[in-house]
Amino acid sequence: MSVFKDHKVSVKQLLSVVPEALLSNLSLTTKVDYYTKILHGKKLFYLLLYGIIENEKLSQRTLEDTFNDYLFKTLFDLDKSETVRRSSISERLSKIDSDYFKQIYQCVYEQFHDTYPEKDKAKHHLIHVDSSMVGEAFAKLLNGIDHKNGKKIR
Repeated sequence: MSVFKDHKVSVKQLLSVVPEALLSNLSLTTKVDYYTKILHGKKLFYLLLYGIIENEKLSQRTLEDTFNDYLFKTLFDLDKSETVRRSSISERLSKIDSDYFKQIYQCVYEQFHDTYPEKDKAKHHLIHVDSSMVGEAFAKLLNGIDHKNGKKIR
């Protein structure tokens, strides 16, 4: 069971915080959809968000299964005939501009910050994370994992 299953927030509630116009605008300004046929920025964002919430362990295989699932396509109003393979997800994740996700995060954080008083923020255990800390952790992970087979480098 996913860690998020116990929370009382649905995918629809989370998506209501992220305006679709923002996702479309960011796709243009960050050019994340340049040369992309299926996994546009918005679809990848939906896939990651839904995958995190619905799967106990997130992997490229579970993301492939999630994207190809009829329920996911229905929920996000995607073309039912579109399919994606794990290798495509892997390549897309390695090439997408992370600034796209950073700006989505900033928008959500600003809405949260402006809406809730400090005591409610503490109650929900939500904190603002410095992006340099995330970047440093990401760089360390990149150095420790073989990109071809996903195994730890010795």
